[in-house]
Amino acid sequence: MSVELALDPLRFVVPAVSLTVGPLLRFPLELPDRPLVVAGQPVALGQPIIEHDREQEALEVPTTATLIALRPGDAIDNVPVPQSSRLGRKSQQVATRARVCEHGRDGITRLAAGRGEIVIHSPADGIVEAVLPGRIDIRAEGLAIEARVGWGRPATGRLAIAADAPDAEVRASRLDVTASGAILVAGARLDIEAMSRARAIGVAALLTGGIASRDLRQLGSSEARQQAALHAPAPFGLLALSGYGRLPVPSYLWDVLVAAEGRSAGIHPASRLLIIGGDPGPLLEAAARPPGSVRVVSGERRDVEGRVVGLAGPRRWPGGAYGPGAFVEVSGADGGRERICVPLGCLERIGPVDRG
Repeated sequence: MSVELALDPLRFVVPAVSLTVGPLLRFPLELPDRPLVVAGQPVALGQPIIEHDREQEALEVPTTATLIALRPGDAIDNVPVPQSSRLGRKSQQVATRARVCEHGRDGITRLAAGRGEIVIHSPADGIVEAVLPGRIDIRAEGLAIEARVGWGRPATGRLAIAADAPDAEVRASRLDVTASGAILVAGARLDIEAMSRARAIGVAALLTGGIASRDLRQLGSSEARQQAALHAPAPFGLLALSGYGRLPVPSYLWDVLVAAEGRSAGIHPASRLLIIGGDPGPLLEAAARPPGSVRVVSGERRDVEGRVVGLAGPRRWPGGAYGPGAFVEVSGADGGRERICVPLGCLERIGPVDRG
């Protein structure tokens, strides 16, 4: 007697962008950087946690009695470094920040020095779990949304909705100074003109559904020019929730962002996270979906949510592509249930919330 084993179709569907309660944030430390917190210390939203240097270099200086008393890893200020002037003459310039790397047997002490201090602020309330030579770990409070693309520096502000719908595009003419200091939800995408205007009026960060790679390159060039300026630029970051291109904000994440409008929030681009402060309960209710729910991420039914009811097997799809599919039950135009066939590669599973 043969026994047929039923396969769960959701096993073949990739998970969607996740929600996490109490995420762990990791901030990298470079050699000249100086942590401003210690393990076990509570931190508040916007609190300085790292002194980072924009310009960093390795230096070799003669070992002196003052230097030999320092151990590798110790910090030192006001190290005189000889540098050539414009006329070719030798001049003394003070490296305001340095850290000892090693005392060589050749009588040379090697340092990691930096100039152009930038203060990194915490994007969330939380507790410092560890301060290590290469990073700081902070267990944040609140609800975190993971994005596909992150760029910039950690930033904080109130959450504000600038788009009318998750697939709408925000033009530069719609942005004004009332958005200053806000983390702006901008719908499907922003062009470089709108991003430049947002940064000029003091927007702390941008949340979009998608971002064009050429716009990121232009942002990187603009950042490099500002880094070369005398004064450090204000913190600014960007998160693209769905990835590259013109993509809508996923509907379940849009519901979370609408429910969180006006709350204090922060972004951590290195971890591609948006952290929303306050009680996560109402936000989780806004994101709740029936068990087994999936979302169509591309094609004619893009951003439609439904439930997988079975596997369709290998098929040839429009355009000549060949691959497995699945039957998905969605809501029809008349309000009834409709069954459609979608490639498995065009689905993502709206999974449960990670409790950190």
